[in-house]
Amino acid sequence: MTKAKIMILSASLAVLAGCGKPSAGKEKADDNAPEVTVAKVSRQVIQQSLLVSGNLAALPNRDAKLAALVAGRIKAVLVNEGERVAPDQAVAEIDPSSYSEQLRQADAAVAQARANLENAKLSATRNEDLLQRGIAARKEVEDARTQLAVNQAALQQAEAGAATARTQVGRTTIRAPFEGTAVHRFLGVGEQVDGTGSQPVLEVANIDTLELLGTVPASRLSEVRTSENFSFKTESIPEVEFTGHVVAVLPAVDPATNNGTVRIRINNQKHLLKLGMFLTLPLPLKQGQPKLVVPRQSIYPDESGEPHVYKLTGDQAESVAVEVGIQTKDLAEIVSGVNEGDQVIVSGGYGLPEKTKVRVKQ
Repeated sequence: MTKAKIMILSASLAVLAGCGKPSAGKEKADDNAPEVTVAKVSRQVIQQSLLVSGNLAALPNRDAKLAALVAGRIKAVLVNEGERVAPDQAVAEIDPSSYSEQLRQADAAVAQARANLENAKLSATRNEDLLQRGIAARKEVEDARTQLAVNQAALQQAEAGAATARTQVGRTTIRAPFEGTAVHRFLGVGEQVDGTGSQPVLEVANIDTLELLGTVPASRLSEVRTSENFSFKTESIPEVEFTGHVVAVLPAVDPATNNGTVRIRINNQKHLLKLGMFLTLPLPLKQGQPKLVVPRQSIYPDESGEPHVYKLTGDQAESVAVEVGIQTKDLAEIVSGVNEGDQVIVSGGYGLPEKTKVRVKQ
């Protein structure tokens, strides 16, 4: 073989070898492409919630400030704050000395009135007999009958006085009206009370279930779900999940704020939530129709703060302006800008130039 043919053959082999292998520069360019993660635009039902806040209160008729019904000095407070009480359990006592003395006087008056009545009965019977025998005058019989009626009325009056005195003695003991917990003590032993509701001794409330009155914009009241249990966590006790449900949506709206009120009942069997505590919770709303959604992390603001997504076509990322609707912790509704099935960049999109080639992380 001639020298010229050998040189031509070597050149041809070099060209073929070069065609079968990518250039080192292209390989390096692909390796330097930003690595991103992607997600598809899908259609889902978004679970919306609304933050409501308020102070926790006991259920209606399950919170009472107990005051003495008689005046006097407090003899004993029988329960401490935080202790459970049963219905009709004695929780405090007023010194009954003066009221017991009044009861003894009233009982003595009853005994005297009963004796006078018995004497009047005997006198009336005796005069009736004497009248039949012609010894007594009719006027004497009539006077005896009148005295009998007077003594009967006196006995009834004395018995009523004794019943009142007995009631007053009973009122020196303050009792719990229902099962609950002693949540606050206002007065102590030795302090004077005047027998009115303005001087409560103890507050008792049933805190097994608490209520929160939350304000909701009038435009969202129709979306509130009633009688359905939901779970939530609160910053006050972040490690515990509580259960609640909306009892009712109150029928009136405040014209000054255009806000309505919802009653949320919360299970509190372990008494972790306290009466009067300020609480903020997410209130789930009714589910609507499925919407186009993307991961919330895939929404990137541009220089003016407007929302954009990076739509992936092949291996190129294109910045697309979108209109964002409802947002939750993880998802964002897309009103316009992309279509179902499009791929958008979730992570790795910050600072990408227009139509940049990227590598999808597997």
